[in-house]
Amino acid sequence: MVLLKQISKKHTRILILILLIIISIFIGNLIFNKLIGKPYIGIIKIEGSITSESKKDSILELIESAKENRSIKAVVLDINSPGGGAVVIEEIYLSLLELRKEKPIVSSIDQLGASGAYYIAIASNYIYTKPSSDVGSIGVISVLPDREPLDENIITTGTLKGVGTPRKELTRQIQMIQESFLRAVLFQRGDKLKLSKEELANAKVYVGFDALNFGLIDALGTKEEAIKKASKLAGITNYKVIELNEEPIIKITISLSVDQSILNSSTNTIPMNYYLYLNPEK
Repeated sequence: MVLLKQISKKHTRILILILLIIISIFIGNLIFNKLIGKPYIGIIKIEGSITSESKKDSILELIESAKENRSIKAVVLDINSPGGGAVVIEEIYLSLLELRKEKPIVSSIDQLGASGAYYIAIASNYIYTKPSSDVGSIGVISVLPDREPLDENIITTGTLKGVGTPRKELTRQIQMIQESFLRAVLFQRGDKLKLSKEELANAKVYVGFDALNFGLIDALGTKEEAIKKASKLAGITNYKVIELNEEPIIKITISLSVDQSILNSSTNTIPMNYYLYLNPEK
């Protein structure tokens, strides 16, 4: 009888200990979620033509904030744009490549992701579009400089002083820029691409279905599906989504446990030749 009582007390102590552990875990998770917070997936919207320095700087600031903030574990680019100026697109692309070394990026193209906007998209790990989205236009557009007018009242120290770049030289530069764009697409899309370099050079615009069949994108889907893909690449399941263009970023210094093998394999990238899109103002 005494032995049974001792066993019963022992089992009771074990049950109480288990119950205390469960309660501690529950309270710990509650405190973490309320006081510290969940990891974030940041959304960066890229809309309209990207030609001004101010618009470029705002996008670069968002990319840098996402890179530096340890609570943001992945980024989704919400794209609806025809592209932009050469220098601004170049800077955004290079900045995204730096971000991609540390955190996965998924692009979600809404209605339009053409020219410079598609160039931005290929800097990501994965690209989604809708079935009817317009994608591609892998080419360069520019205008030839005006011929220098003859005016006896104007004196120049060189034959090209009023022009800058001769027409033949500008044509050669455009061809070089197109070559860089094509090489970037071929490199970033790799074996997924089903179009030849010559076919890409036609600068055709493809709808989402065709873009998928030809390997210009990875899947048809919505922004919500892009968010899920980003969480998978980052190795997180319990997260919050934040629109970086609209909301202030909550800075959290705690570092969550993430499967580094997943992150390293999905974000590895090598910067190389990149696309320059010319859209001079007339």
